[in-house]
Amino acid sequence: MRTTLLLLALLAGPAFAGHTVWKWVDAQGVTHYSDQPVPGATRMELNTSSPSSSSAAASYGTSSDSARQDENSGPPYRNLEIWKPSPEETIPNTGGRVTINVRIEPALQPGHSLFLYLDGRALDQFPGNTQSFELTDVARGTHTAVAVVVNQRGDRLQESAPVTFYVRQESVAQPPTGPALRPPPKPQPRAGNKANTSQPTYAALTATPPTAAVDPVTNRPIVKKPSAKSSAPKSGN
Repeated sequence: MRTTLLLLALLAGPAFAGHTVWKWVDAQGVTHYSDQPVPGATRMELNTSSPSSSSAAASYGTSSDSARQDENSGPPYRNLEIWKPSPEETIPNTGGRVTINVRIEPALQPGHSLFLYLDGRALDQFPGNTQSFELTDVARGTHTAVAVVVNQRGDRLQESAPVTFYVRQESVAQPPTGPALRPPPKPQPRAGNKANTSQPTYAALTATPPTAAVDPVTNRPIVKKPSAKSSAPKSGN
Protein backbone atom coordinates (compact mmCIF):
# COMPACT_ATOMS: atom_id res chain seq x y z
CA MET A 1 0.00 0.00 0.00
CA ARG A 2 2.84 2.36 0.82
CA THR A 3 4.46 1.63 -2.51
CA THR A 4 1.24 2.38 -4.34
CA LEU A 5 0.81 5.74 -2.60
CA LEU A 6 4.44 6.63 -3.30
CA LEU A 7 4.07 5.82 -6.96
CA LEU A 8 0.90 7.88 -7.18
CA ALA A 9 2.68 10.86 -5.62
CA LEU A 10 5.55 10.49 -8.08
CA LEU A 11 3.21 10.20 -11.01
CA ALA A 12 1.54 13.47 -10.02
CA GLY A 13 4.88 15.31 -10.10
CA PRO A 14 6.54 16.87 -13.14
CA ALA A 15 9.37 14.33 -13.09
CA PHE A 16 7.20 11.70 -14.76
CA ALA A 17 5.72 14.06 -17.34
CA GLY A 18 6.04 12.48 -20.79
CA HIS A 19 7.17 9.03 -19.39
CA THR A 20 5.72 5.52 -19.74
CA VAL A 21 4.30 3.89 -16.61
CA TRP A 22 3.25 0.28 -16.12
CA LYS A 23 0.22 -0.69 -14.09
CA TRP A 24 -0.77 -4.08 -12.69
CA VAL A 25 -2.89 -5.65 -9.95
CA ASP A 26 -1.45 -8.39 -7.72
CA ALA A 27 -3.21 -11.45 -6.30
CA GLN A 28 -4.40 -9.51 -3.25
CA GLY A 29 -6.17 -6.95 -5.50
CA VAL A 30 -3.66 -4.16 -4.85
CA THR A 31 -2.90 -1.87 -7.81
CA HIS A 32 0.79 -1.15 -8.50
CA TYR A 33 2.60 1.34 -10.73
CA SER A 34 6.20 1.20 -12.01
CA ASP A 35 8.44 2.73 -14.64
CA GLN A 36 9.72 -0.80 -15.47
CA PRO A 37 7.68 -3.33 -17.46
CA VAL A 38 6.24 -6.23 -15.46
CA PRO A 39 4.64 -9.36 -16.90
CA GLY A 40 0.87 -8.81 -17.11
CA ALA A 41 1.19 -5.03 -16.57
CA THR A 42 -0.63 -2.45 -18.64
CA ARG A 43 1.31 0.33 -20.33
CA MET A 44 0.22 3.92 -19.63
CA GLU A 45 1.37 7.18 -21.22
CA LEU A 46 1.37 10.21 -18.93
CA ASN A 47 0.28 13.65 -20.17
CA THR A 48 3.14 16.00 -21.06
CA SER A 49 1.55 19.00 -19.32
CA SER A 50 1.24 19.26 -15.58
CA PRO A 51 -2.31 19.25 -14.15
CA SER A 52 -1.61 22.33 -12.13
CA SER A 53 -0.56 24.38 -15.17
CA SER A 54 -3.58 23.14 -17.15
CA SER A 55 -5.91 24.14 -14.34
CA ALA A 56 -4.31 27.54 -14.11
CA ALA A 57 -4.60 28.08 -17.87
CA ALA A 58 -8.22 27.02 -17.82
CA SER A 59 -8.91 29.29 -14.89
CA TYR A 60 -7.19 32.21 -16.60
CA GLY A 61 -9.09 31.63 -19.83
CA THR A 62 -12.41 31.51 -17.98
CA SER A 63 -11.58 34.70 -16.12
CA SER A 64 -10.68 36.51 -19.35
CA ASP A 65 -13.84 35.32 -21.08
CA SER A 66 -15.92 36.44 -18.12
CA ALA A 67 -14.31 39.87 -18.09
CA ARG A 68 -14.81 40.17 -21.84
CA GLN A 69 -18.46 39.21 -21.49
CA ASP A 70 -18.94 41.76 -18.72
CA GLU A 71 -17.36 44.41 -20.92
CA ASN A 72 -19.55 43.56 -23.91
CA SER A 73 -22.71 43.28 -21.84
CA GLY A 74 -22.41 46.84 -20.53
CA PRO A 75 -23.83 49.87 -22.39
CA PRO A 76 -21.61 50.82 -25.34
CA TYR A 77 -22.40 54.54 -24.93
CA ARG A 78 -21.88 56.56 -21.78
CA ASN A 79 -24.57 59.07 -22.78
CA LEU A 80 -27.74 58.58 -24.82
CA GLU A 81 -30.49 61.14 -24.33
CA ILE A 82 -33.18 63.21 -26.02
CA TRP A 83 -32.38 66.85 -25.25
CA LYS A 84 -35.00 68.51 -27.50
CA PRO A 85 -37.82 68.80 -26.67
CA SER A 86 -37.20 68.90 -22.95
CA PRO A 87 -39.32 66.76 -20.62
CA GLU A 88 -42.88 68.07 -20.17
CA GLU A 89 -42.36 70.78 -22.81
CA THR A 90 -45.40 72.22 -24.61
CA ILE A 91 -45.03 72.88 -28.36
CA PRO A 92 -47.77 75.32 -29.52
CA ASN A 93 -49.10 76.17 -32.98
CA THR A 94 -46.49 74.53 -35.25
CA GLY A 95 -48.94 72.87 -37.60
CA GLY A 96 -47.86 69.43 -36.40
CA ARG A 97 -44.12 69.97 -37.01
CA VAL A 98 -41.87 68.80 -34.17
CA THR A 99 -38.05 68.56 -34.10
CA ILE A 100 -36.50 65.89 -31.86
CA ASN A 101 -32.72 65.99 -31.26
CA VAL A 102 -30.71 63.13 -29.75
CA ARG A 103 -27.29 63.34 -28.06
CA ILE A 104 -25.06 60.23 -28.12
CA GLU A 105 -21.51 59.96 -26.69
CA PRO A 106 -19.17 58.63 -27.99
CA ALA A 107 -20.06 58.71 -31.68
CA LEU A 108 -22.16 55.94 -33.18
CA GLN A 109 -20.03 52.83 -33.70
CA PRO A 110 -19.81 50.97 -37.04
CA GLY A 111 -22.61 48.45 -37.36
CA HIS A 112 -24.86 50.33 -34.92
CA SER A 113 -27.98 52.29 -35.90
CA LEU A 114 -29.98 54.94 -34.06
CA PHE A 115 -33.77 54.85 -34.30
CA LEU A 116 -36.53 56.98 -32.77
CA TYR A 117 -39.68 55.51 -31.28
CA LEU A 118 -42.71 57.81 -30.99
CA ASP A 119 -45.53 56.53 -28.79
CA GLY A 120 -44.07 53.00 -29.04
CA ARG A 121 -43.81 52.96 -32.86
CA ALA A 122 -40.46 52.99 -34.69
CA LEU A 123 -40.02 55.82 -37.21
CA ASP A 124 -38.18 53.90 -39.94
CA GLN A 125 -38.34 56.68 -42.55
CA PHE A 126 -35.14 58.20 -41.12
CA PRO A 127 -31.59 56.89 -41.76
CA GLY A 128 -29.99 55.03 -38.90
CA ASN A 129 -27.18 57.56 -38.40
CA THR A 130 -29.09 60.82 -37.92
CA GLN A 131 -29.43 62.53 -34.56
CA SER A 132 -32.06 65.10 -35.61
CA PHE A 133 -35.58 63.98 -36.48
CA GLU A 134 -37.94 66.41 -38.25
CA LEU A 135 -41.48 65.12 -37.65
CA THR A 136 -44.58 66.30 -39.50
CA ASP A 137 -48.29 65.85 -38.91
CA VAL A 138 -47.86 65.20 -35.19
CA ALA A 139 -51.33 65.20 -33.69
CA ARG A 140 -52.21 67.52 -30.84
CA GLY A 141 -52.01 65.95 -27.40
CA THR A 142 -49.46 64.02 -25.31
CA HIS A 143 -46.56 62.12 -26.92
CA THR A 144 -43.58 60.06 -25.68
CA ALA A 145 -40.26 59.67 -27.54
CA VAL A 146 -37.43 57.14 -26.95
CA ALA A 147 -34.07 56.85 -28.79
CA VAL A 148 -32.83 53.27 -29.34
CA VAL A 149 -29.45 51.92 -30.54
CA VAL A 150 -29.57 48.57 -32.37
CA ASN A 151 -26.93 46.34 -33.97
CA GLN A 152 -26.92 44.76 -37.43
CA ARG A 153 -29.12 41.88 -36.22
CA GLY A 154 -31.72 44.33 -34.93
CA ASP A 155 -30.99 43.64 -31.25
CA ARG A 156 -31.56 46.54 -28.87
CA LEU A 157 -28.24 47.52 -27.32
CA GLN A 158 -29.21 50.67 -25.42
CA GLU A 159 -32.13 53.08 -25.16
CA SER A 160 -32.60 56.55 -23.72
CA ALA A 161 -34.94 57.63 -20.99
CA PRO A 162 -38.42 58.40 -22.36
CA VAL A 163 -39.30 62.08 -22.88
CA THR A 164 -42.94 63.22 -22.71
CA PHE A 165 -44.00 66.41 -24.52
CA TYR A 166 -47.27 68.08 -25.48
CA VAL A 167 -48.43 69.45 -28.84
CA ARG A 168 -51.00 72.26 -28.68
CA GLN A 169 -52.74 73.46 -31.80
CA GLU A 170 -55.52 76.05 -31.65
CA SER A 171 -58.64 75.40 -33.74
CA VAL A 172 -62.11 76.86 -34.27
CA ALA A 173 -63.78 73.70 -33.01
CA GLN A 174 -61.69 73.67 -29.83
CA PRO A 175 -60.68 77.25 -29.05
CA PRO A 176 -58.06 77.80 -26.37
CA THR A 177 -59.22 78.55 -22.87
CA GLY A 178 -57.47 79.74 -19.78
CA PRO A 179 -57.15 82.61 -17.33
CA ALA A 180 -54.89 84.55 -19.71
CA LEU A 181 -57.60 84.73 -22.37
CA ARG A 182 -60.03 87.59 -21.51
CA PRO A 183 -63.28 88.41 -23.35
CA PRO A 184 -63.26 91.56 -25.51
CA PRO A 185 -64.54 94.72 -23.78
CA LYS A 186 -68.18 95.64 -24.27
CA PRO A 187 -68.88 98.72 -26.44
CA GLN A 188 -69.62 101.84 -24.44
CA PRO A 189 -72.41 104.19 -25.77
CA ARG A 190 -71.51 107.79 -26.47
CA ALA A 191 -73.06 110.58 -24.42
CA GLY A 192 -74.84 112.16 -27.44
CA ASN A 193 -76.56 108.90 -28.39
CA LYS A 194 -78.27 108.35 -25.08
CA ALA A 195 -82.05 107.96 -25.53
CA ASN A 196 -84.38 110.26 -23.61
CA THR A 197 -86.33 108.68 -20.83
CA SER A 198 -89.24 111.20 -21.17
CA GLN A 199 -90.70 113.35 -23.92
CA PRO A 200 -92.27 116.88 -23.78
CA THR A 201 -96.07 117.13 -23.80
CA TYR A 202 -97.99 117.53 -27.04
CA ALA A 203 -99.37 120.89 -25.91
CA ALA A 204 -95.86 122.21 -25.29
CA LEU A 205 -94.75 121.14 -28.78
CA THR A 206 -97.86 122.42 -30.70
CA ALA A 207 -98.59 125.71 -28.89
CA THR A 208 -98.73 128.82 -31.14
CA PRO A 209 -96.63 130.63 -30.33
CA PRO A 210 -94.73 127.99 -28.35
CA THR A 211 -94.92 128.47 -24.70
CA ALA A 212 -91.26 127.63 -24.37
CA ALA A 213 -88.27 127.28 -26.60
CA VAL A 214 -87.37 123.70 -27.54
CA ASP A 215 -83.82 122.35 -27.37
CA PRO A 216 -83.13 120.68 -30.77
CA VAL A 217 -80.76 118.18 -29.15
CA THR A 218 -83.03 116.88 -26.42
CA ASN A 219 -86.33 117.90 -28.06
CA ARG A 220 -87.46 119.29 -24.75
CA PRO A 221 -88.46 122.83 -23.66
CA ILE A 222 -85.59 124.93 -22.48
CA VAL A 223 -85.97 125.77 -18.84
CA LYS A 224 -84.25 128.98 -17.85
CA LYS A 225 -82.67 128.96 -14.49
CA PRO A 226 -83.43 131.99 -12.29
CA SER A 227 -80.57 134.42 -12.05
CA ALA A 228 -78.84 134.67 -8.74
CA LYS A 229 -79.85 137.67 -6.69
CA SER A 230 -77.21 140.04 -5.58
CA SER A 231 -76.28 139.42 -2.00
CA ALA A 232 -74.56 142.81 -1.52
CA PRO A 233 -75.89 144.65 1.59
CA LYS A 234 -78.00 147.69 1.01
CA SER A 235 -76.55 151.04 2.00
CA GLY A 236 -78.28 152.74 4.97
CA ASN A 237 -80.07 156.06 4.81
